[in-house]
Amino acid sequence: MKKHLVTLLFFLATGFSFAAFGQCNSDLYSEKSMKNIAPGFLYEKSYRVDGKGGRTAKVEYTCILSKDTNYSFTMNSKDGGSNGMVFSLFDQKRNKVASNFINNKFFTGIQYKCNATGIYFLNFTFQDSQSHCGAAVLAFRR
Repeated sequence: MKKHLVTLLFFLATGFSFAAFGQCNSDLYSEKSMKNIAPGFLYEKSYRVDGKGGRTAKVEYTCILSKDTNYSFTMNSKDGGSNGMVFSLFDQKRNKVASNFINNKFFTGIQYKCNATGIYFLNFTFQDSQSHCGAAVLAFRR
């Protein structure tokens, strides 16, 4: 009986360790993104981008941006740099105003000068990603 109990505990312990190993550690990628904030910009907020291993196709956040303010978005993914993670910024009418994916190339940062104060949508999707995991940082300069 004791042998069966030890075997059962072993399988339970290894099962939990495999489940924890596959999780997305967005905090690590937030820290990497913060190190890439352009000079003169002030950190505002971090955004976790966890695609749940491919089960979530899109991660979306909202934020308020102010007219005549310059914003910097930096991002990092588990795939390296910003590879595999497509960031798109939409205005309140859902018009795309900026993206880090241009001509089939991923950029780790973009800058955007806001033309109108309002609610903006930060949209993250994945393209050819192995991890579906990353983070982005928003910074500003007036």
